[in-house]
Amino acid sequence: MLTSGEELRQAIRRRPGMYIGDTYGYGLTRLAESLLLLGVIAGREGRVREISLTLGADGSCGISFDGWPWPRPSGTSLIKDVGQWLTFVNFDMNAETRPGMPRGVIFPVPYVDLGLVNALASSLEVVAWAGGQRWRQRFREGLPQGEPHAVAPGAEPSASETGLHITFMPDATIFDPSSRFSVKWLRGRLASFSAFHAGITWRLRDEATGLDERYRRERGLPDYCVELSDSSQPIHSPWSFEGQAGTTRVRLALQWGEALGHGVRSWANLRECTLDGTHHDGLVLGLRKALRARMKARGPGQDELSFTDAALLRHLTAVVELVVPHTVWHGPTQEELANPEAKADVSQLVSAWVEQALANHPELESRVLALSGVPRS
Repeated sequence: MLTSGEELRQAIRRRPGMYIGDTYGYGLTRLAESLLLLGVIAGREGRVREISLTLGADGSCGISFDGWPWPRPSGTSLIKDVGQWLTFVNFDMNAETRPGMPRGVIFPVPYVDLGLVNALASSLEVVAWAGGQRWRQRFREGLPQGEPHAVAPGAEPSASETGLHITFMPDATIFDPSSRFSVKWLRGRLASFSAFHAGITWRLRDEATGLDERYRRERGLPDYCVELSDSSQPIHSPWSFEGQAGTTRVRLALQWGEALGHGVRSWANLRECTLDGTHHDGLVLGLRKALRARMKARGPGQDELSFTDAALLRHLTAVVELVVPHTVWHGPTQEELANPEAKADVSQLVSAWVEQALANHPELESRVLALSGVPRS
């Protein structure tokens, strides 16, 4: 049983694969994801407007936030505050996340993952700034190398009044020297993160290849839906909805197109559900209820069509984000959501949303019904 931060640091260095999966590209990328998750939380709470991730040509990784990514500490300097997370001073094995807050990539409380990154780094440097002052502190293998110190004013100008920058070098005695961060995977994560938080800029730079990309969606999920449905010949602009049923909060954007749709992309507490799950069943059930309700409104006997799953999804592109108190997964790979309440909650919301949207757009209703399997009269 780990009882102190130092015991945890040593345990992480002894058995890194137990915490990050492996010591190759997958494990490396999990470290970068841990830092990005801080940006997700900060963006959701309105603390930052831009998050920038840089992969150095030397194998290092750095992240910058143009604001303080968690609540400002009271009575503690910014640099000491982040230093406490980096060294597990705030470590509590029994701590739980607030309901609806995404858990960390490794630990339940996201900020504790900073200590894991630090423990697996041969070197780590953190720079914090606020009110025209800057401070720096360096670490090695998770241990501080001296006290934080001030940086001369103007020596390293920044565009934001308050912010944080962390740069680390993965420990070559732990990670395979030939392994690299997965740029492809990180690009996918930033693409989805920008959909969850409208107006937040995510930047990815890879010094080895010269890659420099920005991800920003002014409308969030609807913009992502437009991108995914581009080849489906959409018949309307995305419909977007947001609401809560029970303990399940849902954000949804969807479009129907004349050609085949992109299908359903979904995330639960920021983790992508690549194998669908109970929420997907709820989405399909909700669509079926909505379409049958609109058929029934046309007259007696019109609601007898069953609407198969394949027909409902054939011309549809949908993007779904769920926030639940705690995720339940089917199997160890965490790809298929198994929360039992998600089916009924999602179905309730989707059926009401889509039924009302169709009623409000009679010029589209007949076409949507036809694309979903209703024979032409």
